[in-house]
Amino acid sequence: MLLNKPRAYEVMDKHKLDGLIATQRINLYYLTDFFSYTMRVERIFNSFALFPRREDAPAGMSINLTENGRLDRLGTWIPNIYPVTGRVSPTAANVGKTNQELDTNVDPAAKYKMNPDAVLTPVEERWSAAARKRVGFLAATPTDALKQMVIDAGLTKGRIGTDDPRIIPWLHEMGLTGVTGVDASNIFREIRMVKSPDEIKLLRLASQYNEEAVDEVIKGLHIGATHEEIERDYMVELAKRRGRGIFILTGMNSGLRSGKIVPGEPFMIDALGTYERYHGDLGRTCVFGEPDALLKKRNAAVQKGWQAACEAMKPGKKGSDIVKVAMDVVHREGFPTFNHSVAHTLGVEHTDHPIPVGPNGMGAIPDFVIEENMVLNFDMPYQEWGWGSMHFEDTLLINKGGFEPLTSMKTELRIL
Repeated sequence: MLLNKPRAYEVMDKHKLDGLIATQRINLYYLTDFFSYTMRVERIFNSFALFPRREDAPAGMSINLTENGRLDRLGTWIPNIYPVTGRVSPTAANVGKTNQELDTNVDPAAKYKMNPDAVLTPVEERWSAAARKRVGFLAATPTDALKQMVIDAGLTKGRIGTDDPRIIPWLHEMGLTGVTGVDASNIFREIRMVKSPDEIKLLRLASQYNEEAVDEVIKGLHIGATHEEIERDYMVELAKRRGRGIFILTGMNSGLRSGKIVPGEPFMIDALGTYERYHGDLGRTCVFGEPDALLKKRNAAVQKGWQAACEAMKPGKKGSDIVKVAMDVVHREGFPTFNHSVAHTLGVEHTDHPIPVGPNGMGAIPDFVIEENMVLNFDMPYQEWGWGSMHFEDTLLINKGGFEPLTSMKTELRIL
């Protein structure tokens, strides 16, 4: 189970919530362990999930009728599954019935058995059996399903947090006028900051596979290589490991300073990818040829800052405390223009802790206190026009005494 239930109950009690409703695909996946094909294409409001605070109340989720077999294969811990019989695409012809017209006791599998004499394969038989388990739980639309989830969980007068505030007025329009709503976008992140054992397993693999892909990319680098070539190789290497590449930065954020790798110019590799939708994130510094005195000095200074940050990485510390330690050391070691370091949590999002939203937006500081079973990345990138770039970044699992590295911590300068 991805969901850290004890953490969820603790955070929900803190915010006085009776339940949580997920509409965004990362939160749907987190609450249910299931990632549907409509979530893959980012079609919002086709799926919902409800997690009640009362431990004896049933959690629920909606799926498209066609997903019954896939859900049975991949699994979920959610007890109440509501298959939606209506259309799943804005251009679909099978519009479906309204809630009032829907017979929830029909055979859900009958919709796909066009030929009564057809002989089903064993796989199709399992699909049919999975669909028939949902008799009595059919819904015409995803919002009809959501309404029934709220009723079944006894939350018709509940205070519910949701990651999309439009949901609460919709429930009111559907007759559940006693429901009150809270914006839970950051409440979900607050829960997700502390990882469950299953999340940690996925993050270990995501970090490992991402680093393996980066190491293979570095082995294949050559003078004249372009960003496009490097990006292609990274995506392929991660795909070989059943991962999905999101981005790889080479050189500056905008690319390599000369449009290709040239001798003597330091350049960073910053690679972000996923495995089973959990992130791996890594930073390294490379140079072709013997590094000059300035690069050696700067590299040594950032190495010492990185080591100081690792020594300070303990439960109870603030992310901003670690940043200050690292920056002070780098500046003291003779690198006064070094201007950026950041601690960020990692999980089903690249930044898995509450972040500033609203009018102030990124003007606020998204600080947090480090806790056991958080997974953190500490970033120390540097970019300077007219010179080059460098980067130090690894992934750490926080434990009682400090941390366990999930990546190799091989931050040394890669001389190629």
